[in-house]
Amino acid sequence: MSLEKMLATYEFEQWLYREAELLDHIDFDGWFSLMHPSLIYQMPVRVNKEGTERPDYAEDMFSFNDDIDLLSLRVERLKTDYAWAEIPPSRTRRFVSNVKLADYVPNEKASVNSYLLIYRSRSTDIHHDLISGERRDEFTYEDGIWKLSKRVFIVDQTTLNTRNLAIFV
Repeated sequence: MSLEKMLATYEFEQWLYREAELLDHIDFDGWFSLMHPSLIYQMPVRVNKEGTERPDYAEDMFSFNDDIDLLSLRVERLKTDYAWAEIPPSRTRRFVSNVKLADYVPNEKASVNSYLLIYRSRSTDIHHDLISGERRDEFTYEDGIWKLSKRVFIVDQTTLNTRNLAIFV
């Protein structure tokens, strides 16, 4: 691996860690500022298939399939009294690992894969959620910073054991 790619990998690791911190601290405006206007934000439904047939997720069915406008509405809604699923807000901790630079054109675009584990607890509930999966991210370089232009979150579970999916991955 070249020094340039090593430094770029480090830069994207730090970007992903910062993103996790913003979300865990409920700074949705700060998080949203990291998004590119052309954003596609998806979580395909995981499916069970026989043997090693791939992909083992739906390519035309999603738990969410948002563009920048819909994501903006979700963020704005969380700031109101009408986001009942998040009153009080979830306490989350995001663990990002296995960050790998898949494609990189300096100061233009990049593709980055990573693993994500989310621990989530709610109010006084003694139960917690664990959500894990792989993120396939695409970044666009704009105005001197990297912006997320596409995220596909491939969740590991076929059945999510969570009351709602009102958090961001």
